[in-house]
Amino acid sequence: MADDWVANEGISYLCGGIGDESLAQIKGAEGSADAQLVLTMGGGGNYLSDVKLSVSSTDKKHTATWQAAGPICLLKLPPGSFSVDASHGAEHRSARLTRKSGTAKAQPLIINFKPD
Repeated sequence: MADDWVANEGISYLCGGIGDESLAQIKGAEGSADAQLVLTMGGGGNYLSDVKLSVSSTDKKHTATWQAAGPICLLKLPPGSFSVDASHGAEHRSARLTRKSGTAKAQPLIINFKPD
């Protein structure tokens, strides 16, 4: 089951999505999220959990680092640009997110890793 929102230095996150109850909690919380990360492995887009994530604003005023408990992570972010760093085993992925106030939510950011 997904846990409650965790807040750290201006960034809040909620991860889960494995099992019916956790997926229902994630789906119910999507409306209050500013961004969504989807963690996958391989060409088939199989869900992946246990990924180390770090999200930081470009000005370094807001940052959070955690181990994702599930393949879907919802984020509450202040307006600005953010770097997303993800690590699974020896693989590392980086991406950028921008949150503008008063705009529609962006499509989920999919972070894909190669199969072991």
